[in-house]
Amino acid sequence: MMTDEPNAPGNSPASPARLGARWGQERRLEFIDYRLRWDGQINRSDLTDFFGISVPQASIDLSEYARLASHNLEYDNRTRVYRSTAAFSPVFASSALDRYLDDLLRIAIQPDIPYGSFLGWHAPVATVPRPGRRLDADTVGLVLRAIRQHHALFVTYCSLSTPEPTDRKLTPHALVQDGARWHFRAFCHTKHEFRDFSLSRVITARDAGPDEDRAAGDTQWHTIVDLVIGANPRLKPHQKRVIEWDYAMENGEITLQCRQALTFYLLYQLNLQEEKPENSPLRQQLTLKNRKKIAHLLPPLS
Repeated sequence: MMTDEPNAPGNSPASPARLGARWGQERRLEFIDYRLRWDGQINRSDLTDFFGISVPQASIDLSEYARLASHNLEYDNRTRVYRSTAAFSPVFASSALDRYLDDLLRIAIQPDIPYGSFLGWHAPVATVPRPGRRLDADTVGLVLRAIRQHHALFVTYCSLSTPEPTDRKLTPHALVQDGARWHFRAFCHTKHEFRDFSLSRVITARDAGPDEDRAAGDTQWHTIVDLVIGANPRLKPHQKRVIEWDYAMENGEITLQCRQALTFYLLYQLNLQEEKPENSPLRQQLTLKNRKKIAHLLPPLS
């Protein structure tokens, strides 16, 4: 059985078979980097158990990682493990904090389903429960194919604005996750405009045949809005400092870039749809500092 050999920089281009093998070793090097960053240690059995490789191959991988970043690990002769050093600096983007927290979140939501993460030991983790949304895999598949093939769909859709479900012809061009549910962005042939449609509110859907690629015409989708967020000025000075630290603000503000079509969801999540003097600053801890400047780009108050 062929094993993966380290690929020295400057080597001639590899054959397709070797490219696959090289990617396999790179994946294992990512694993080593991840475990050192978040477990603080790794040994050969971690690699052999996770990837099903031989002990000699695991040794080659650890040696190759040490060649890439010798300052990141040191061998503990007493426990026979490699430990991360105080000078550790991640080599791969997959060791980033956001990736690790996403892996923890998946474990917390559905621990019985393997997600292929590199997690080893991890702290107990829990999430606040939220109601699930009804999603149909066949509907999602239809929307995806319509986006890829520039097709329209005939959809029966239930909306809060109408007492009964309505039939629509829609041409979708993108998916949206607003933090709570999935939407798709589509041109509505009934209203002759681009709108958001919740996937969970689609009752039936079927292919309506080819249409043109309409994505370029969705101005609100392609317009990026800068929202300047700061701490509520009515907070006490020490409270403002806490909020500014919490949100990693610089000079008392942070700028979030958001598609115009999605500003409604962002403002909703930050409780910034409407700022009223009677709202307690402890309940509305943030403020939209450039609201007047970008008012023409924000969704109207209902």
